Amino acid sequence: MRIAVLGLGAMGARMARRLLATGEDEIVVWNRTAEATRPLVEAGATAAPTPAVAAARSDLVLGMLRDDDAGRAVWLRPDTGALAAMNPGAVAIDCSTVTPSFTGELAAGCTAHGVGFLDAPVLGSRPQAEAGTLIFLAGGDPSVVRRVEPVLRRMGGAVHHMGPSGTGARMKLLVNALFAVQVAAVAEQVAALGGTDLDPARAVEVLAATPVASPAAGAAAVAMLGHTFPAAFPIDLVAKDLGYAAGSVTGRGDLPITRTAADVFQRAVEQGYGADNITGVVQLFRTAGIA
Repeated sequence: MRIAVLGLGAMGARMARRLLATGEDEIVVWNRTAEATRPLVEAGATAAPTPAVAAARSDLVLGMLRDDDAGRAVWLRPDTGALAAMNPGAVAIDCSTVTPSFTGELAAGCTAHGVGFLDAPVLGSRPQAEAGTLIFLAGGDPSVVRRVEPVLRRMGGAVHHMGPSGTGARMKLLVNALFAVQVAAVAEQVAALGGTDLDPARAVEVLAATPVASPAAGAAAVAMLGHTFPAAFPIDLVAKDLGYAAGSVTGRGDLPITRTAADVFQRAVEQGYGADNITGVVQLFRTAGIA
């Protein structure tokens, strides 16, 4: 197969490298900044100057892009976008964390062009991408899922078919929102330990061992005991995802807890913590005088 990978950020580059590692297929890569393609070219990939050139003649085109705006430019731009260059019968897979509404827009474009489509965002971060243990949440036709699952399993340990187009995107926002809400709550409580006679390390140790704390919350609490937060899931992306999650329920009620968490992470971005890992949100509560 000829497989194009569009977007070589922290996740896309690692996913492309996993595809290269087997040596089974021709891998073509594109990134907005061409410098990011060099390590993959050295590993055997071919760099393309535009998404359209990458997508032309490719059997499968995989996108891992920052947001709706990036996705719209990379997939749908008339002159350089990938979709217009794809051959009928090829498959487009969007692994980005985007809104269900943009997913619907892209799915409709693929249908009109005779291209198969899956929204298949991933669970996991940089370590899982490197190890090939990502979890794919796929929305789309079951026959397309079956067709591309062998490729997805070279990058991930599981592929969950969620339903029709858009359900993968919606499920990803649900998972990220639940994770972020937990992390924000834990950050508030860990920061509140400052100045008390309860030892933070001991409190976190016991908290993590209780059934109250999920594994994710327990791990986050431990990370918050430190003072450096190297990014695996940067706060600015957390804020973006929470905004998407809160905005994706229009006409179906409200998500007040999700909106509150979105406000917390947006404030963290405004305070200069956007490049830190999600657990770095604890700094917002420390500087607010809670600790």
